Amino acid sequence: MSRVRADRLTNRAGTGAPTFPNGAVITGIASATSFTGAATGLTGNFSGNAAGLSGTPNIVVGSVTGTTGSFSGNVSVGGTLTYEDVTNIDSVGVVTARSGVNLNGLLREEIKITAGKLSDNLNINLDNGMVHHFTTQETATAIPNIMSSVGINTQMGTGDAIAVTIITTAAAGGYSASIKIDGAANDVKWSGGADPSAGGAAGNDVYALQIIKTGSAAYTVLGALNNFA
Repeated sequence: MSRVRADRLTNRAGTGAPTFPNGAVITGIASATSFTGAATGLTGNFSGNAAGLSGTPNIVVGSVTGTTGSFSGNVSVGGTLTYEDVTNIDSVGVVTARSGVNLNGLLREEIKITAGKLSDNLNINLDNGMVHHFTTQETATAIPNIMSSVGINTQMGTGDAIAVTIITTAAAGGYSASIKIDGAANDVKWSGGADPSAGGAAGNDVYALQIIKTGSAAYTVLGALNNFA
């Protein structure tokens, strides 16, 4: 320490620890049991394991390996998130699995039940499910509009297909022969080659629609109408 000038090296009051008011350049290795203070302006290569991080720092690393973790906010992944041996998945989008999908419990689907007629509630919002059941007997023809909050054209990619089921409380004068998608008229190719011309006399009419996106706002729709009484 005799080579360090006195005006460059001062003693921290009461600690015996030296301070470097004009900075320090270390060409070798600096080891310490802990570091305190603002670590701004650090450059070079740093290695080791981080522990005891606190506060709200921004950390950029090459890879992260851990045994457990929790996040109080949202986690965004720009690429593909891959994980194995998952017990529960709660997804609002599409889940793709390579293999090993086992359904040990009850496979169920959300159904939108409307205490009214299709002809009075033409918007079939798929945000509420892919099956829509109307419990009031029909009295008129209807053109249902298949839609969602962000738009079917936005949610579906070319080559995607969805299945939509509409269940009405049957009446001979209440039926649907065509549909709209995102508010635009779309032809339906009906099973048997003919458009529906009447509803069932009783029970429930079930419209099964297979919607295939063939291009931007372009769809092939295959439909079947069956009565259950």
